[in-house]
Amino acid sequence: MRGGDTRIWIDGEFSHHPKQVAASLRWLKENYDVIHFGFLCPHPTKAYPTPDFLPVFTDLDLPKTGTITDGYWDDYAEWGEQCIPYLNLITTSGMHYAQALIERGIPVQPLGIPFLPGTGRSYPRDREPLLIWPNQWKNIKGINPFLDAVPSLPDELRVELYSCGIRYYQLRTEDRWLDAVGEDKLFGFHGRGRATYFGNVDLPRIRTAFQRAWFSVCFQGIATRKAAYKAGSYNNTELEALYYGALPILHESALGTDLPESAYRTVETGDELPDVVARALRDGTVKDSERLRDARAFVLDNYSAYTQYETIRKAWRL
Repeated sequence: MRGGDTRIWIDGEFSHHPKQVAASLRWLKENYDVIHFGFLCPHPTKAYPTPDFLPVFTDLDLPKTGTITDGYWDDYAEWGEQCIPYLNLITTSGMHYAQALIERGIPVQPLGIPFLPGTGRSYPRDREPLLIWPNQWKNIKGINPFLDAVPSLPDELRVELYSCGIRYYQLRTEDRWLDAVGEDKLFGFHGRGRATYFGNVDLPRIRTAFQRAWFSVCFQGIATRKAAYKAGSYNNTELEALYYGALPILHESALGTDLPESAYRTVETGDELPDVVARALRDGTVKDSERLRDARAFVLDNYSAYTQYETIRKAWRL
């Protein structure tokens, strides 16, 4: 539930408006055995100044667990700390997001990002080198320095851009966009560049993109004020790249994480991206079978959604 929203989606619409929340809690009690919060809580805003959602924690007599999946705890700690006493277990998608809670004396179990391999048809890597951007279009992901580097990427490389976010709408008429993007398949903001922008696509299609890609880029940590990101972090997009075969190119802060260094490459600034890509094409890193095998094994050994579910299930004490 986002700040300002009055509904939670659980098999339909679930209202936590003060006039409807009691009926909603009765419905939950009658239809569910446990509750897991995939996103813990919103933060105060002008449009959402009071924590109307709190009865879902305080008044619902069911086992509850929750996960923190970002580095913004300080932004919603005022309300988050009111939720935690009602949780059997609180987890984070990595140690980098746990540190802020640990420093406050809050018991938390870092589990990492739950990964579930896709099913269905498998696709081979494209014959021609392909680089994809699969991340949100937000400053925290480093979209600006990435776009700046696109015109200088090796000539033989094709570039496909996925996902969306506030920066797409802000950038799509600026020179930074126009120099990087040729065709915009979402809203037709075509430029003079080489990349093709697809926007948000469904999960099977993004999995296909990861299988076809030679490279995947995310610059999270390249410009941030949040300690959790400065110290090193990564997302599900990196796990998908490692599992499906694309070589992740990340900001050097990723060296502070548990990702195996042999499985990815790093840059200090976006200007380094063209050289890093060219080097990986020359030395064969991007197609190295040992790297591909070890990367996939790392994901399955450490981020299995099945294993994480069992950990959470024990906390429900069913």
